[in-house]
Amino acid sequence: MGAKIRITAFIGEGLAEEFAGLTRQIGVSGTALLSRTLPAELKYLADLPGNNEREETAWRLFERLLSEVSGTRPKVRRLNVTLDRQDAERMSRLCREKRVRRDSFIGSYIAFLVGEEGPLRKISELLTNPRHEYEEKRRNSPEENVEWFNPKEQSFNIIPGVPRENPYSHLHIDEDQLALLDRAVNNRTPENK
Repeated sequence: MGAKIRITAFIGEGLAEEFAGLTRQIGVSGTALLSRTLPAELKYLADLPGNNEREETAWRLFERLLSEVSGTRPKVRRLNVTLDRQDAERMSRLCREKRVRRDSFIGSYIAFLVGEEGPLRKISELLTNPRHEYEEKRRNSPEENVEWFNPKEQSFNIIPGVPRENPYSHLHIDEDQLALLDRAVNNRTPENK
């Protein structure tokens, strides 16, 4: 890896709080997450058509109007991200070429992560309730595999069954298993002891 550089972005306070809350909930550093994932997002920024001068002015006017409508200056939170120097320079260059504010790009990426269907939100939901998806499958799937022949495709299709038993049932030793264990222990020969 090359030299590192720390950049500062100012993100809307609500968005920054949501991002911080989700990353805290799943036990990762938000700035470390951004440091690792932002470079991959530069591909999408590179594929974005660039704004012309008029479009850039319209975007800045739109942002200003939003703050005037609310009657207050939007509250922002400072976010520091450490990137490889080449990634930070590439992001700055792409933002200049596309006439997009760097803070707007980073804020849009964070909005993608925490959105209703965003990957960070999904990971958070999965990690705070890891069995939810499994329980849904248990309720809505057959107990055993179901096979049928699809004449149109000339193939067999299978809906996999999902067992209904408790996933930890192997941790409980019932009376039959206990009796078997007792017999095994009591029947050991002296040379096996």
